[in-house]
Amino acid sequence: MSKENQNWLPIGVVVASAILCFVAIADLPYGFYKILRWVVCSVAVASALRLKEQSATWVWVLVIVALIFNPLFPVHFDKPVWKVFNIGAGIVFLTVARKLRK
Repeated sequence: MSKENQNWLPIGVVVASAILCFVAIADLPYGFYKILRWVVCSVAVASALRLKEQSATWVWVLVIVALIFNPLFPVHFDKPVWKVFNIGAGIVFLTVARKLRK
């Protein structure tokens, strides 16, 4: 794949997704969390596609994130569990952003 075709997922989108995950720790309206599911799932899938030639491990991590945050067939957990998943997804996205920079 040529260099210009590899830049279709801006690092800023991945970082913004991480920030949204960290913000989600707060007690916010339900609508925010519905939008968060779409954003996190979409960015996780896009990141997995972008990293598929670099690291199979990160692809699997991102697929798991996408499945947990899947908006079409939502998984339901209690708020404390979601806080852990939100922090974890935020850390995953920050790490992915670092990998994409290289």
